[in-house]
Amino acid sequence: MDRRHFISGLFWLAFSIFVGIHAVELGLGTINKPGPGFIFLWSGVGLGALSVILIIKSTFKKGAASRLRDSWQGLKWGCAVLVIGMLVFYGLVLEKVGFVVSTFLLMSGLFAIGRVRFWVAITSGLVTTIASLVLFRYLLEVQLPRGILGL
Repeated sequence: MDRRHFISGLFWLAFSIFVGIHAVELGLGTINKPGPGFIFLWSGVGLGALSVILIIKSTFKKGAASRLRDSWQGLKWGCAVLVIGMLVFYGLVLEKVGFVVSTFLLMSGLFAIGRVRFWVAITSGLVTTIASLVLFRYLLEVQLPRGILGL
């Protein structure tokens, strides 16, 4: 049994149950007229299903059992702290700077953390930002902060 995956599967299963309970409290609505909890319920169901699969696979996995503390060895804490800092910064500047600029900076930074070449990080950040803008603003018609560029 792989205890690391078993424990994480139990955690995500409990989280999916929590989400499902609160989604029902919000109100589900119908398939034609979904309520505020509709998407949360189905997200919780999907997460729960994946958690059960992880629990089953980890239960029947053959090989040496690993200790939970071994999961933390070799973790690059600097990268984890940097990503969290970037996400906090993104949340703080999104309204003032705008969706396009802040998303481009965030995505380029995240790609750069992945140790890709500079031009690949910039290009990937640009493509991701444009794709997000098209999806959310034009296809889903979500109002996004326009910011300093007015985009």
